[in-house]
This record gives sequence, C-alpha cells and structure tokens, in this order.
Amino acid sequence: SGCGKSTLLRSMSGLDTASHGTVQLAHTISSNDMSFVFQQFALLPWLTVEENIGMGLVAREELSDVVKYSRVERELTRFHLEKFRKSFPRELSGGMKQRVGIARALATDPKIIFMDEPFSALDSFTAEELRGELLEIWSERRPTIVMVTHNIPEALELGDRIAIMTPRPGQLERMIHNELPRPRAVRSPEFFALQDEIQKLIRL
Repeated sequence: SGCGKSTLLRSMSGLDTASHGTVQLAHTISSNDMSFVFQQFALLPWLTVEENIGMGLVAREELSDVVKYSRVERELTRFHLEKFRKSFPRELSGGMKQRVGIARALATDPKIIFMDEPFSALDSFTAEELRGELLEIWSERRPTIVMVTHNIPEALELGDRIAIMTPRPGQLERMIHNELPRPRAVRSPEFFALQDEIQKLIRL
C-alpha cells in the first residue's frame, strides 16, 4: 500500500500528469481509445443506469445517436442490467454498481482499459462472478487491460504479465510472465507454486 500503483495507473491513463518522466503510447492510441474503472464505482448519482453507461459517449460527436444507443443496449444486455436501466445508483448493490462502471468503460469500445482495484470493495462471491465476466469479455473483444490489485490469486487468474512494485518510493521490482494455460486452474499445484513465488517477492 502507498507505493504508487494507483498514481502510476492514473498517469498512464492521462487522468494525472507525471511530475517527471514520460508515458509513451502507440501512435494509434488516443484518449478516446482508453477507459477507466474505479474502485469506488464513481457513478453519477443523478443519472440512471443507462445514462451512466452512456456518459462516455456523450462527447463522441463522430458517433451517431443510433450507434450510441446500440452500444448502451449492448452493455445493458451483456451485464444483465436491462431491468435496472431506469434505476439510480442508490438503488443498486455494490456488485450492480461495479457492473455499471465496467459497462460504462466498455461502451466506448476502448483499446485499453485501466482498472484500479475494481473488485476490492465487493464480497468474494460477487468479485469471483465479475472476474469471470471480465475474462469472457476480454476473450471476445481483446482490449488491453491494465489492472491494479493487492490480491495475488486475482492477478494470477486474470493477468498474463504481473508487475510487482517495491515499497515507497515505488519501483518495478520484477515482471512475471504468467504462462499458466487458460482457463486458469486456480487450485492446481502450478497456480499455488506461482502464488508462493510472488508472495515471497512481496515479503522481501
């Protein structure tokens, strides 16, 4: 905690400006190609579910109203939110709120999604369900996802490359290439061995 993971994520996404150093993106990537999923949902309380999902599309003048509507409908269906389209955030559970947050990020069809501990505020069963849904979406659409987490099994289940940071001042300690086959067998000896390896690195 406090080593700068979220700061690094926000700098990469353009939400914060680095005090020094540079962030290099491919020349094909613009701000319209990136979305952010926050830990604390960050929904606008005066907007309905469908309005929150469509919020990132409002300023996209290159998209017609028909395209914007179809994308919101796509995400409402994908996350089983159709019956809640007119509901406000105060009427939703934590898991439902985070579904809306992820749906909002996906509605813009981003090439890169930044996720700042997106499941840490959820109970274990809801988090497990949402991780499964995220993996399904990733396999269908193949965006790049950069995610911060304190949860080692979560990192192993989701990530292909795991960057381990040092305590403050945060630096990259090691990059682990996770070659466990998908779908990941989370109770396999190989999974536990890699979990132990990462745990040892963090405790050093």
